[in-house]
Amino acid sequence: MNSVYKQIYTEIIDSLNKKNSADIPNVVKAFIFAEQKHSGQFRNSGEPYILHPLCVAQILEKLNFDTDVISAAILHDTVEDCGVTTEELGKLFNKQIAEIVDAVTAITKENFMPDIENLFSNTQDFLKLAIEDRTYQKLISMGKNNKSAFYIKFADRLNNLQTISIFPRHKQLAKIIETEKWIIPLAILLKSRYFTLSLKNECFKINYQDEDKFFKYYDRFIQNNASCNTFHKSYLKQITENYFSSQKQNITLDNIIIEPKTDLEIFNSICKRFDITSLKRVKESDFHSVPTATIYMIFNSDKTTKQLTSKVFDILTQSGNDEYQLCGLEKDMFDNQFLLVKDKYHNIYSCIGINTADYTKITNGTTEGTDIDTIDENSAGEIVTSFINVYTRSNQVLRLPQNSTVLDFAFKIHKDLGFSCKYASINNSPTKVPIYTKLHNGDKVEVFNETTEDGLTKNIATLRWLLYANNESSQKALIKYFEKRYEK
Repeated sequence: MNSVYKQIYTEIIDSLNKKNSADIPNVVKAFIFAEQKHSGQFRNSGEPYILHPLCVAQILEKLNFDTDVISAAILHDTVEDCGVTTEELGKLFNKQIAEIVDAVTAITKENFMPDIENLFSNTQDFLKLAIEDRTYQKLISMGKNNKSAFYIKFADRLNNLQTISIFPRHKQLAKIIETEKWIIPLAILLKSRYFTLSLKNECFKINYQDEDKFFKYYDRFIQNNASCNTFHKSYLKQITENYFSSQKQNITLDNIIIEPKTDLEIFNSICKRFDITSLKRVKESDFHSVPTATIYMIFNSDKTTKQLTSKVFDILTQSGNDEYQLCGLEKDMFDNQFLLVKDKYHNIYSCIGINTADYTKITNGTTEGTDIDTIDENSAGEIVTSFINVYTRSNQVLRLPQNSTVLDFAFKIHKDLGFSCKYASINNSPTKVPIYTKLHNGDKVEVFNETTEDGLTKNIATLRWLLYANNESSQKALIKYFEKRYEK
């Protein structure tokens, strides 16, 4: 097992050397220090704990973050878990590394200062939720001055989600709720395409891990098409050189990167293409009808992405190209525009022309000119949340976050109604809809609940309800219930 983490460390150092990175000795020093401090500590899976911070560091190294960030990633749990102080890190390394580690260090019961004016602040349930919220408030507050801390948190959570299978199901779902409340909104605010897509995808895979047929389709399709990437890179390079040669333009193609779309991206595309909402209804042939990879054509140029993508359009439509045809355009959530390209085997790709600097920005995001400097530390999630007005049977108006479900509506009225919710009628329709049905602005909802023979409400909640509740208050009520139920 030791050889695994040492191999990862070697790969990090070898890659940094190839890139002639500055301050590599600091990374070496950070590894030796962290290995010593985490000695004798193990993850729940039985692996040496040092493996986790090294995996976090490797994610960031592959994204070309600098050595201060990589060193901080290796050290990021030493204060929280090993009794090291930030002052000690500042003396041993530098102020930048110490500040990053401080920002991502969680607040614990030992250093948590409760709100003495809050009557519930000394209860265990309040304490647990308050510590979590205060930890993220601290991250946001300190991260505004040192935004590299956010990226360590993204990579830390990504690795944790990728290795979460060892934990009970209710703890996995609770971790997803925390990720969707705090971490994904922060990745969106920093416009990090890589971390936004990766974190959303890991949550998606954990949520629907029982629907394994779709994921088998995905793995098989991606593997079958992986061998085509070498051809695509070679052919695109050839027709690009031919085009620039004929046009006598001083632009060169530096690199072609082909990245498979995530499971979630492909599922969302299939849903949009065929108007379906269930993984069970996806057929393997559907994968041929939607983009399954993104092709980045990276140019040595200072032209804008829009200009370079226009060049790619010209390249793909020049005479002599018999491999590809253009079939449309698409935009991602950050308004990056891609060409849709179909090869002669009917596989579809998203394609963009871009320079090296903009490729890094589109992948990692940016720390300049983002909304993160203006957000309130109390909740990152509210920045990306809109609200709807929903009516009760008696025409009382309830204000709920967009994407609220029938279950959220029931919990909003009363906790007992939430736990006993069976189905609902929307807008006086005779059709009964399930509790995971999403509500829309102006809906009028009547909830039907399960009762005992004595007419009392009956709790019928199952673990899967954590997937059906989209509101924080509903999720907290369910988490509290299942923790008490399963951790006796």
